Amino acid sequence: MEALQLGVFAALLQIAGYTFYGSKILRRDILPNPTSWLMFAYGTSLIFVLEWDRDASLALLALPAACALSSIVVAVSTLRNTRSWWPEHLLDRFSFGFDVFLTVIYLSTWFLLVNGIIFEAQKDLADIIILVCWNIGIFTAFFPLLRQVYLHPQTEHAMPWIVWTSAYFMLTFATYVEVGGFSELMLYPLINLGVHAFIATHTATWRLRQGLSLI
Repeated sequence: MEALQLGVFAALLQIAGYTFYGSKILRRDILPNPTSWLMFAYGTSLIFVLEWDRDASLALLALPAACALSSIVVAVSTLRNTRSWWPEHLLDRFSFGFDVFLTVIYLSTWFLLVNGIIFEAQKDLADIIILVCWNIGIFTAFFPLLRQVYLHPQTEHAMPWIVWTSAYFMLTFATYVEVGGFSELMLYPLINLGVHAFIATHTATWRLRQGLSLI
């Protein structure tokens, strides 16, 4: 199977997961974390822009594009139906503030890079800064949701996370095929694969223990 087919299939899985997730929100079977979804909305959108600017292929752009658009829809819906998006827990506040800080750093570095302000000798360092901030930002964005799911697994549903885990597995495979081996581009799908798999496993285990359906 070619990288393009794998990437498109991963994007379709992503959309399917969001469709299921949205239906569970409407039925109030899920209580989305507003802070994490706000960070997902701007974070995934910026990731798509950065990938597009780096001339990533359609195979690698399809899932981030689907994720960015869907995250924005979920974030807007969640923020409209919550009293306050500002987290109450101190660790969640720190996570949000640190995520904004990392985003400002890699956006500023990217701006300097694309405008030729950073010299060629400094380009490798700039790429490393962007890559590090970008991937640490995945953890900061997920932290409020991970803490919520760990303490209150009933607030999420396993099936969307199972589907999204499958989507990131396909994107990891697509990236491997696209670049012909392992590279820094695989950090994004691999980290997301691990985080989504944890949430899927934790919520699925809880539901099964409670005698609830995974669907």
